[in-house]
Amino acid sequence: MPECLRIANCSGFYGDRLSAAREMVEGGPIDVLTGDYLAELTLMILLKDRMKDPSLGYARTFLRQLEEIALTCKARGIKIVVNAGGLNPAGLADAARRSLPQARCAGGRGARRRG
Repeated sequence: MPECLRIANCSGFYGDRLSAAREMVEGGPIDVLTGDYLAELTLMILLKDRMKDPSLGYARTFLRQLEEIALTCKARGIKIVVNAGGLNPAGLADAARRSLPQARCAGGRGARRRG
């Protein structure tokens, strides 16, 4: 276990700067990148999305951020911990797998929590 765990946060709601994740990863040495996407306004937006399309209900902007930082995070050993799955964590996991092909991120792992 490291003596010091350096944690950076890139989100507090659906609508924060898209560049925030990249800025945190490139801005200095970090061990963990977090993002919080469960503000009340965010949940309302996710619910409206999910009512229109049951495959949605997650923070789609996080996928754009993930695409920008995935390879750098993997290379530097930075863990990414977010609740961007919102009302549909499985949907986000599936979308992330599709947007980050194995060829680009071989050996990367993802997980989601239910309950």
